[in-house]
Order: sequence, then C-alpha cells, then structure tokens
Amino acid sequence: MLSVATVWERLDTLGAPLPTERVSLATASGRALRESVTAPEDQPPFDRAAIDGYVAALDLPAGATVRVLGDIPMGASAPDAPPPDTALRLFTGSGVPSGPLGLVMHEDTVSNPDGSITLRAAPSVTHIRRRASQAHAGDLLLAPGTTLQAGSLALLASVGLVAPLVARRARIAHLVTGGELIPPDAAAQPGRIRDSNSTLLAALLAGASAEVVAHACVGESYDATASAFAGLLESAPDLLLISGGSSGGAHDHTARLLTAQGFSLVIEQVASRPGKPLLVGVRGAQIAFGLPGNPLSHFVCFHLFVARILARLAGTAPAPLLRLPLAPGAALRTHPRETWWPAARVAEGYAPLPWVDSSDLTVLVRTHALLRVPSAATPESTAEGLLV
Repeated sequence: MLSVATVWERLDTLGAPLPTERVSLATASGRALRESVTAPEDQPPFDRAAIDGYVAALDLPAGATVRVLGDIPMGASAPDAPPPDTALRLFTGSGVPSGPLGLVMHEDTVSNPDGSITLRAAPSVTHIRRRASQAHAGDLLLAPGTTLQAGSLALLASVGLVAPLVARRARIAHLVTGGELIPPDAAAQPGRIRDSNSTLLAALLAGASAEVVAHACVGESYDATASAFAGLLESAPDLLLISGGSSGGAHDHTARLLTAQGFSLVIEQVASRPGKPLLVGVRGAQIAFGLPGNPLSHFVCFHLFVARILARLAGTAPAPLLRLPLAPGAALRTHPRETWWPAARVAEGYAPLPWVDSSDLTVLVRTHALLRVPSAATPESTAEGLLV
C-alpha cells in the first residue's frame, strides 16, 4: 500500500500540459494562463487624480484664495500647470499636469461669489496616482500557470489583452457504478440510495475548470459496466473517473475493466483514511481513476489526487500543503493509516469536524480544509492541510 506522498510522486510523472487556445475574457474565468503577460505601458500611464477637487501650486497655504481657470475633463490630456494663485478643477481619473502641484478635495474648499475658491487645506500630493506607481512598461504582470480569476481578468482588460492564451479544458468522462443507486430525483426505495457522486464530482470539476464530456451510471454487472466504459472512451477524454468498484469485492470490476481496455495500473491502493481503495491507470495520454464509492472518500481522493492531475494537465502547480492553525481544544485522533480530517474554518483557526464514516455527506457542508493527521502524531497547535 502506497503512502500519499508516494502517490503524489507517481502522479507527478503522469500526463502533460494540454494544448492551448485563446479565449475571450468572458469565458476565461478559472482557466490556466499559458503565457507571460507584461505591462504594455506604465501603469497608470499618466499622473491621475484620485479625487474630485482642484489642482494648484503645492506651496499654497491653507486659507489661500485662488481663481479657477477651468476644468480638466476626464479622458483629456493634462494641460500645462496653472499659473500661481490659480487652480484648475479636476475629477477622479483626470490627468494631473506636471510640476510642483498638489490636489485639494472639493470638500476642503469654499466657493466664493466671484467664482474663486478659498482653500481650507493646503494642496497635497497624497491624492495623485503617479505614473508607473503600479507597474512600469515591460514589467511582468501575470506568469504562466496563473489561474485566472476576477482580479486577474480585470487586470488583463486594463492592459488590452482580451483573448488570453490558456490551457484547453480537460475533457472528463465519468462512470458511476453501483446496483444500489437510484437517480437523485427518484422516490426513496428500500435498500437503495440516491446517486450523490455524480453531483459531487460535477461541482468539483466545474471548480477545477474541467469539462464533463460523457457520463453514465450502471449497476453491478461487469458486462454492463464494460459496455458503458467503452462508450465513454469514444468521447476521447483526457481523464476518466470511475466512481465505485475500486475495492476487491465480487462486484468491484474497476481494476479488471481498466486492464481489459489496455490501461496499465500504476497505483492500486493508498494508505489514506478515507480513500484507501484508489486505482490509477494509464493508457497513452489518458489517465483513469478508480475512486472509492463512498462520497467522503470521493471528496478526499478528488482533492488529494484528481485535482493534482488536473493541475498538471492545465500547466499549474498543485495546491500546496499549508500550515493551518488549529482551533483551541482541537483533537485529531491518529489511525494506522494517514488520515485527512475534514475541518471547518472558525474564528480561532480550523476545527476538526466529527464524521461517522466515509459515507457521511453531512460533514462536507461545513468542510473548508482537510487536515493531515500522520499515523503517529503528537498534539500541536497547527497541522498541515489542504484548503478545499
């Protein structure tokens, strides 16, 4: 039985980054950037006002009265500096003239009947957004491997890159097995349970910027399972996920199914709790996972192993192990196998959650992290973990 660390080492030798494509900003969220993005010009490209107010000589004292010569409209080039004892009105985003000038907020002025203003505060450079204060032309803004989110997409828009080069979404085929399963919308039946793994994996894959291209749900028959699996292979997936059937029981067909389709098994068990009956097979560029059928095991195996392969396909780094503070009084019980304990984020740190067994879905509602509990551990105030 392999340790989690050894499984990671083996997974890191599998697969290769997927081909790239250019997509619109509207469809790029969650995608992995596969090019360097540098600033095409200084950011900001000119001195800009951060307030509505007036620009005047920096040496004017509070209490000075100045004549207003006109406005600096937003979108217009900054004019010459105003002469001494005069001011120009400007607005948030207006260009600021060069020179020893400062800004005064509109609220810190008094309008006089003759059109002049009296300054209640001295001009200051505090509210000038200086040219290149954020980045110089040519500076690296985003590195390859960045996962594009709201902030990075807004940054791309601000520099005019409207079709970033990203990794193609991984194509996923998902096969759910189990004679006890019924659809989620079916009425309760004795001895049957509703299929939750399809919904669980679909949501996890959507968050990982992967695309489910084929899906099927079958019972315990090997022939039916083999037929459904062959049909899924026709969709040319990059990654195949088989839910259930990865143990060694009479109805567990996943290992036999993979080898029959030409996959070489590189991982057959992992010393993890939950998630021990894990299978990983390789056939050319395709990678297949046999995942344990219990949903908590599913969740843990996805974050520990499937997400790692998805990151590799996207050309990004896997989620790092972090040192997470434990909430006061947190108790992490050891087990002969390494445990990945669901935990909730609370004000004082991360609190381990009680879970009945690996079929317990109720714990996932509050899970924000998986805390690593080595097989032999001493009480500490922090623990290694993955955020989920």
